[in-house]
Amino acid sequence: MSPSPFPIGHQVVCLHDQFQAAVFEVFDAVPKADQVYTISEIFWAKEHGTGRDMLSVRLVEIPPINPGFGGFSLWRFRLLEDAEALAALQQALALAA
Repeated sequence: MSPSPFPIGHQVVCLHDQFQAAVFEVFDAVPKADQVYTISEIFWAKEHGTGRDMLSVRLVEIPPINPGFGGFSLWRFRLLEDAEALAALQQALALAA
């Protein structure tokens, strides 16, 4: 069992996609709500704006401009439970489009 609540390689769904403009100094793109991403790394970092230590993730689909620098706060995501949940999410998004 992984000590992390969100294991590396697992998929997550973005729940909160409102970011400050400063994020674009580190990333070319940001996660979008209801979209699925793959965790490439989990680490402790100071949260931008609050300065609090916060678990953060790097995502396979949105790498930082400078490798090893920057991440997204873990609270912005929920773990995608299984392939069935992914299929249901994709179907709902297709119907909403």
